[in-house]
Amino acid sequence: MTPHKKAPSWAKLHDWFVEKSMHHSGVSERDDNQGLLKQPSFNMPQAPKTDYQIFLETASRTMIRFKKPEHLIKMIVRTIDEQLKVTHTAVLLYKEDKRSYILIDSKGSEGLKIPIGFIRLAVDNPLISAFSEKHSYLISETGILRYEDIINALRNRNILERHPDLYDRLLLIKKQMDLIKANLCVPCYFKRDLLGILVLGDKISGENFNREEMGLFVTLANDAAMAIANTQLIESLQQRVEEIKELYTREHRIFIHTAIALAAAIDARDQYTHGHTERVTSYCMAIAKELEGIPDMANYKNFKETLQISALLHDVGKIGIPDHILNKYSKLSPEEYEEIKKHSIIGATILHPIKELSDVAREVRHHQECYDGSGYPDGLKGNDIPLVARIIAVADAFDAMTTTRPYKKKKTVEEGLQELKRCSGTQFDPVIVSAFLLAYEKGNIIANGKSPTL
Repeated sequence: MTPHKKAPSWAKLHDWFVEKSMHHSGVSERDDNQGLLKQPSFNMPQAPKTDYQIFLETASRTMIRFKKPEHLIKMIVRTIDEQLKVTHTAVLLYKEDKRSYILIDSKGSEGLKIPIGFIRLAVDNPLISAFSEKHSYLISETGILRYEDIINALRNRNILERHPDLYDRLLLIKKQMDLIKANLCVPCYFKRDLLGILVLGDKISGENFNREEMGLFVTLANDAAMAIANTQLIESLQQRVEEIKELYTREHRIFIHTAIALAAAIDARDQYTHGHTERVTSYCMAIAKELEGIPDMANYKNFKETLQISALLHDVGKIGIPDHILNKYSKLSPEEYEEIKKHSIIGATILHPIKELSDVAREVRHHQECYDGSGYPDGLKGNDIPLVARIIAVADAFDAMTTTRPYKKKKTVEEGLQELKRCSGTQFDPVIVSAFLLAYEKGNIIANGKSPTL
């Protein structure tokens, strides 16, 4: 059949795709010599078949650049509406959450009368079943449902005799096509799944769609289905990533609050050390701010988080120390002091079985080590002591010195600072002490109070 004189120019359709694709993706071509923007150069033979093939190749390339199915669909609908001159063009797309095929976009004089999202066809709808169960191939070798073919099939005794239940199906399909004002319904398959349906109204010219045009729609639908499947996969992955992020954030928040609650419960056992854990954590975070970027931080997957949780839980092992020792008013005996020293090992033992806290367990075990190797429980020395443990050691000691304990009078803040300086290089890492002093000078450490940086 010879194309009607008003049939679309495939060259124009091709150029429109190129223009829209470059605009959408932000890609432009430059002349290497002049640096000026130029349009892609194509030799466009006049033979319709060649134009048609080039158009399909261009359409396939442009489709893959779209990141959202709706954007791709809008481009296809707009292209067909502008170039083919039909009463309306629309696309029904499958939505998993709705278990239905929903009208995504509609253009043209008749299309404007069909509100977006208004039409929803369930998976068992006769029109959908005709494609998903491949009954459409009983009527057309291309699998396209054409209104004229359905009318002819309803009058074809040979077909109806071979398929007794087809008549009722065809009546229902015709009714659905009347509803959506369809002359052609083109299925979009990805593998064996029906992703959507391209709906075309009548040609404004009154002409029928020719074989070449219907071949175009089949190829275009196949390419579109692949592009839509890709964009849906990307969307699904992005949504899953966001869900995982949200889940992690929620669980992490719960985890931190649990650690704070546990630390508060430990503090509550000793009326003289109430608030100790909160203050030590504040001091630690202020120290870390001054140490930003030192090489040892690279040894941690998440340094600040490990520091915060380790500081909150550094005394968790005291839960295993008897109350009569923990709350003793007089000086501890050597035997009682040895019991107290076990709290770092007990804390690490409690935390280590928890996979997410294995790094924290190490810091808790070593927070009483001394820089010169005289500490406990393992006598580690210098940089063999983990960085977080070295930070906690300074913050813990300063708070212990500047708060009242049952067996000793507290030091003044100035006395505590002088003691840190005196023990720098022996009990404490001199770099950590310097960072503590700098944070104090900047006002980021407030003795017996909260650090403004936490």
